[in-house]
Amino acid sequence: MKKKKLLSIGAILAIIVFPLFAKQNTNLENIVVTAEKVEQSIQEVPISVSVLDEYSILDSSIENTSDISSYIPNLTTMHEGSRDYYTRISIRGISNTGIGDPAVALYIDDISYADLYAFNSPLFDVLRIEVLKGPQGTLYGKNTEAGVIKIITKEPNNSPEGSMALKYGSYNKKEIIGSFNAPIIDDKLFLRFSALKSSRDGYIENLYDNSKIDSQDTTSVRGNFLLKATKNIDINLILGYNKFDDDGGFPMTAVDKSTYMAATGLSSLKDFQSSFSYNGESSSETKTFLLKMKYKQNNYDLISITGYRDMNNESTLDGDFSPAKNYLGFNARDLSSISQEFRLSSKNNTSFKWLVGAYFSHEDIKDKTGYKLDEVYATANGVPLYTEDKMSANLKTEDIAIFTQNTLRFFNDKLGLTAGLRYEKSKREMNNRRHTFGGVNSVAPFNNLEKNNEILLPKLALDYFIKDNIMLYSSFAKGYKAGGFSYAVNDATLSEFDPEIANSYEVGIKSTFRDIGLTLNLAAFYTKVDDYQDRVQINPTTILQQNATQVDIKGFELESIYTLNDEFSINTSFGITNAKYGDYINLMTSENYKDNKVSLVPKYDLNIAFKYRSSLGYFTNFEIQNTGEKYFDRANSKKIESCTIYNLKVGYERDNWDVYLTAKNLTDEEYFLDGFKDPTLGYMGTVGSPREFSLNFNYRF
Repeated sequence: MKKKKLLSIGAILAIIVFPLFAKQNTNLENIVVTAEKVEQSIQEVPISVSVLDEYSILDSSIENTSDISSYIPNLTTMHEGSRDYYTRISIRGISNTGIGDPAVALYIDDISYADLYAFNSPLFDVLRIEVLKGPQGTLYGKNTEAGVIKIITKEPNNSPEGSMALKYGSYNKKEIIGSFNAPIIDDKLFLRFSALKSSRDGYIENLYDNSKIDSQDTTSVRGNFLLKATKNIDINLILGYNKFDDDGGFPMTAVDKSTYMAATGLSSLKDFQSSFSYNGESSSETKTFLLKMKYKQNNYDLISITGYRDMNNESTLDGDFSPAKNYLGFNARDLSSISQEFRLSSKNNTSFKWLVGAYFSHEDIKDKTGYKLDEVYATANGVPLYTEDKMSANLKTEDIAIFTQNTLRFFNDKLGLTAGLRYEKSKREMNNRRHTFGGVNSVAPFNNLEKNNEILLPKLALDYFIKDNIMLYSSFAKGYKAGGFSYAVNDATLSEFDPEIANSYEVGIKSTFRDIGLTLNLAAFYTKVDDYQDRVQINPTTILQQNATQVDIKGFELESIYTLNDEFSINTSFGITNAKYGDYINLMTSENYKDNKVSLVPKYDLNIAFKYRSSLGYFTNFEIQNTGEKYFDRANSKKIESCTIYNLKVGYERDNWDVYLTAKNLTDEEYFLDGFKDPTLGYMGTVGSPREFSLNFNYRF
């Protein structure tokens, strides 16, 4: 373990120090982002922003939103295997927890996917991914306590063009992606259509019946219409459809294989193997609608963004994760949401930039979770087979916000002062909550619960260009995640949870040394989180959100691009997060977790990519990804050890076609993303993908 840490630190130092002694002139690409709602160079944005452009996404074979975390420091993605269920995303130690609002917001083409169950989205025909860290409420409609993942897809334009990508790989993986762009009316109305269809067999073997318990099938379609109604008015309509249909619900494997073998009677158990008496299923269907209207004047832009999303998710699973036929689990969520945002912002003025906005959103959610008693438990309770023990409720959320952010520059624009403020009012309701057994109320419901919150969220930042290529910045921002209700709990006093408040401080430096081909960005941060919201599962049918009094988070980030010449480059990202609980009492044991590490937050993460793209068309990308240790639970009783993943992609590229061979997880490492402790089976976890090979062919016309 010490050797791995020394190797990681040595690699980072070598990549930073070596370019400082190099003597070559290299043209560095100027990456333009819209993180602060206006186009500007990423090196001029006085906040921590990480960017993956179109070529980085393709070069690293990033296929879905979960893959993004491998390339962004202090961004972690964890999930429990079923794509219909919530994905736990963490930025700088603050996580989405499966109940209530997300701390990390996902925006796709300016529509907020402000739901915990919306993060397993396929990525195709994408122009750029931007990840903003820290509270961003003074810029974005839906408050973003931990940060924002912003995905920008390709816009329609006046040029007829198209592309097709074919992939075949391990586990019978098949994928086809197509896109087509054309003017319907020249210089007036444009259409861009893109679609993805993919499937693969499972890689986790079910020893119970020699089946696979994690096969996947995905269909996704997007239509993007752009109308230039007048010289000053653009109207953009985006329609989307996404569907998952997977065999296997919550396909977990044993972390402690000896414990699992002893509990299940298995004589052997290898990596990527389990034994379930029931495989389960997982499905999700999402429809999206976005209408964006932009009115442009010489000195300002007025933008209206209307979004609608309808989502239906459902999964079933082997509730005891074993060959025993005790009970089967199920989860379901039906959601409809509508949002409206207005923004008025300045342009063409470097000395004073301003933005004001207003936002409204409303969500209706129907949730249910529970178990069906299988042979053993049904017989023991003297009830019919598959009798349901179910928790259900109707939830409503409503948010209204106004926000502003303004930047004033002094001393020939060398010094910048940014001030922002957000006022947000939120309402959370829970109605028709039921706990039923066999269709009969087993516990009297508590209904018509309502929780109202309102808050002011300030932001203040300073930036200073000590040279044209070196900028220093510091910032303070307050973030917020609304309180609400847990529906899968019978005690009304345990159902309610309070808002989570984050006070975040950051200092950083952004630098570009064009004469040696180096871009180097560093940031350090401290965040104090009051009433930290944490998901707690007390028993199979009781899940709640509990507030810890406080969490203290400190950390550091490094990102660098070293371009040795026009053909060879090294990209590095490195992050450290130290997140600890304050007073935090276990409701069942009264144990205090004070000073324990926050669960499922890695100690560090490292990604190094060596990229070679020759003028003759040959391409190689070799990646080393190392993730530090983290704990499964709040008690810090079980550690997920650090792991290193190696990826390789080689290919041959021409003007209108490419062919690649890709290998992911070359050493076939079994590593765990998420998990829980079962009293009989020990720790069960969600594994990352095993070694996979694929052959890719791309054609452009």
